[in-house]
Amino acid sequence: MSTTPPDGAPETGSSEATNGYGSNDRMPGIAPGAGWYPTPTGEQRYWDGEQWLALPPPTDPAGTSMATSEASMAPERRRVGKWLAIAGAVAVLLGLIGGGIAWKSANDARVAAAEAAAAEEKAAAEEREQQEREDAAAAAAQERRDEGERSARRASVTEIEASVKTMAEGHAADDIIDGPIIDVSCSPVGGGSTDDLTEQTTVFACFVANVDNGDGTMSGYKYNATMNWSSGSFTYGLGAP
Repeated sequence: MSTTPPDGAPETGSSEATNGYGSNDRMPGIAPGAGWYPTPTGEQRYWDGEQWLALPPPTDPAGTSMATSEASMAPERRRVGKWLAIAGAVAVLLGLIGGGIAWKSANDARVAAAEAAAAEEKAAAEEREQQEREDAAAAAAQERRDEGERSARRASVTEIEASVKTMAEGHAADDIIDGPIIDVSCSPVGGGSTDDLTEQTTVFACFVANVDNGDGTMSGYKYNATMNWSSGSFTYGLGAP
């Protein structure tokens, strides 16, 4: 059995020895201990501290040379490492996709909520505008009715004055008052007004003129009238109200 180690292996008594992994490091005065060391060809050889022994390479429990097993396992480890790296990348990608989906779902929910709130506010605004239009239309219609009522009341005053004049002319014909009857005017008493639609009854003081004084004034007689706006009927007669 040769005691000369192959290239790169330790030599007995040499100041040059291996570190147990096949590389040469200078360790002056220190010889490597016994053990299995790799040769330049990739095999495993046993060094007893002084010489190489022709021992079979150590085997794993399956009976395969550990050196061969280790060598054969290297590509598998690389494949496993590669698949682990791919699996890690896929996990990261799935995490990013899941996070993106969660963010999109949350964002879509926020957008939907904002759109629903905007639609609700728009509907409420449109409802308010519609109500305002209806209120304005109702107010305008009421104002037209009120103005029609005021016009009717003014026309009724003219009718009262005409009726009082007819009565006064009859009184003049019967010599109850002096004639001729020049003019008749009736006005609400007590600060009343035909424009106050809350009044349901209005009392009028009527003046029957039979003399023109020539100075812009007239003389005459007092008459009265009472108008019931609810029924549209009135009474009148000679004398102050």
